[in-house]
Amino acid sequence: MAGGFGARFSPHPAGFLARMRVGGAACLRRSGVEPGVLPLPRFAKARKASALRADDLRVREKLAVFLLVPLLALASFAAGPESLIRKRVSEVQLTLVATDQHNRPLLGLSPSDIVVLEDGQPVPKFELRSASDLPLRIGVVLDLSDSTLKSWALLRTALLGSLQKLMRPGDRLLIVAFNSKIQLEQTLTSPEELGTAMQLPAVGGLTALYDTVYTTCDHPLFRADRNPHRSALILFSDGEDDVSLHGLGDSVARAQRNGVAIYTVTTHNPKKQLAGDLVLREFAASTGGRDFIAKDGVQLQDALSTINDELRNSYMLYYRVPQQSGAGAFRRVRVISTQDKAFQLRSRLGYFTSP
Repeated sequence: MAGGFGARFSPHPAGFLARMRVGGAACLRRSGVEPGVLPLPRFAKARKASALRADDLRVREKLAVFLLVPLLALASFAAGPESLIRKRVSEVQLTLVATDQHNRPLLGLSPSDIVVLEDGQPVPKFELRSASDLPLRIGVVLDLSDSTLKSWALLRTALLGSLQKLMRPGDRLLIVAFNSKIQLEQTLTSPEELGTAMQLPAVGGLTALYDTVYTTCDHPLFRADRNPHRSALILFSDGEDDVSLHGLGDSVARAQRNGVAIYTVTTHNPKKQLAGDLVLREFAASTGGRDFIAKDGVQLQDALSTINDELRNSYMLYYRVPQQSGAGAFRRVRVISTQDKAFQLRSRLGYFTSP
């Protein structure tokens, strides 16, 4: 072992050859052949030995190939998830809402009016375009649990009128109703279909709010269409959850990954703050939406009208992902004004560098 691998298997070490010469001479004397006089070679046996060595080599080659194939297949299988992890988002697309001091949509915003920061660092190049003409992908999520049934009649009337004003040719609408599970899921392409879709049963029961938001934000309505569009979810709920497997953070992250802004509407006295209000506010603030509390039909109609205005008067912000962004990392984005004018800017808190 001290000599290493090469020393043990060297083909012609000096001591080995010397022993072979001495031992070989002795064997020749015993067989009646004088040393120095070599017998004729036995070619038949030599050919047989060569054939055996050749066969042995072929067997080893076949065995190596036999073992290599499954190893390659296993390596390919193991590489599958890694290939998904390596997939990167190459362009950031954020919806930006600008409002004045009266919370009305601000028109005519230009790139010189804003600064874009990613993880605190300025983004040197970005594009800002109006989204007023983009088709809408809207999800309307209705909580049918016991705590919201009392306001359903009021909500249905206001919602029908609002959505009929909002929708244009090319828009698509997803109606989702839930309690402890999703009870209704229907995609609409025309306002005329709303009356039938909104004939919902008074179900009641427990609430799986987080699971429903997570599933809805992952719907093909928001994921399959790669053409530019504006995605939003209008959630009517009190913010309570009883039975979900997902958490609030899971649902928010799913909305952020698919670029879905969540607008929330709850009905109670605005002077009172309920536990679910904080949940609804987190949904809205993290995704670039907005939360509303309505005490009556007038305030509910005002909330829906404001949502319609923002959906039709927003902006799309585009820029290339910086090279230093880590795979799978969440990058925080902040858009601030460069002007002295009193206006507010809203967008989702950031994006994931992997889809």
